[in-house]
Amino acid sequence: MTIYTPLDTELTWAPSPGQTLQLELEDRGVTQADLAARTNLSTKHVNLVIKGHAPLSPEMAVALEGVLGGPAETWLRLEAAYRARAARNDWLAQLADYAPWLRNFPRRALVDYNVVEPSDSDLTKVEKVLRFFQVASPEAFEKAWLRPQASYRRSQIFEIDSYATALWLRLTERAAERLNVAASYDPGMLREVAGEIPGLTRVPIRDGFVRAQALLRRTGVALVFVEEVGDTRISGATRFVAGRPIIALTGRYKRFDSFWFTLLHEIGHLVLHPRRATFLEVGRASAQDDEDAMETAADSFAAEAIVPRKRRKELLAATTEAAMRSLADDLGVSVGMVAGQRGALTNTWNGAIGRLRERGDLDQLLRPVSDSVD
Repeated sequence: MTIYTPLDTELTWAPSPGQTLQLELEDRGVTQADLAARTNLSTKHVNLVIKGHAPLSPEMAVALEGVLGGPAETWLRLEAAYRARAARNDWLAQLADYAPWLRNFPRRALVDYNVVEPSDSDLTKVEKVLRFFQVASPEAFEKAWLRPQASYRRSQIFEIDSYATALWLRLTERAAERLNVAASYDPGMLREVAGEIPGLTRVPIRDGFVRAQALLRRTGVALVFVEEVGDTRISGATRFVAGRPIIALTGRYKRFDSFWFTLLHEIGHLVLHPRRATFLEVGRASAQDDEDAMETAADSFAAEAIVPRKRRKELLAATTEAAMRSLADDLGVSVGMVAGQRGALTNTWNGAIGRLRERGDLDQLLRPVSDSVD
């Protein structure tokens, strides 16, 4: 007895077990009525299985094993392959109806981030986008990616593009998957590591970021940089995915001190706040401009890491560029960090403060970021 088993390759077509059964009966010269009698099944049921209108059950597979000699598992594999292919064909037929859904996404970003190819058909694009988000339909996408956004804590209340935000969040997950992160998250170690981050502001930003990434990996935190998608207004985010914390940053503000402050702010969320909360830093105009208690606490955590509260008087007294440089050297941070903190305290951003706050195209400076294992 030879039975074709389509198990090792993905097929666009799979034979029904009924077709295979019919060929087997013809080879043996056995009628459907005879098979029904030998298996103690009705002739009608045997006919329905052969025509593919009824599934081949485990009980029938065992009966066929006894009558025809082939393993029951082989018949069941044929049945599973056939039903899976039929279900997939039904799903593919629905994709054409989902084409308008694609217009919700920033199409240029889908191409730039290799989610789809420009030459893909609409049907292929829909399939790729659904697979990218690991959902089966637009309705499932809404449940998995859009509805949760209502519960995210945001540093400011702005109208944001939910689809672009979902795309960015999924990209951060993909980036985090490429990092070799410690198996378990250690909040205590993270608090210790946070003390080393301000010193990294004195080295070239790319080097500092890679070193920060390595430090956080050892604490079980995945730190990633993903360019802002469209008008999401996001400068950073903290979230847990499959139990693993991810800190994601963008280069939205171009100012190096804002970038480092955002990193420390996100670390503050992990150290201070609930494990399962998601925090998005959206549209922040300055370092300390939010009334939300958790955001204020994270801001305070970051500010304390840069300029300890006991030295705030010195910070306010540092009115000249030379004084700010001297304080920065004493604190072991970049002068831009001191200038940024003084600007936040005094709401003054011009003059020496503006000159000392280094800026650059972080999207260029931090792309691509090394994710090699230490």
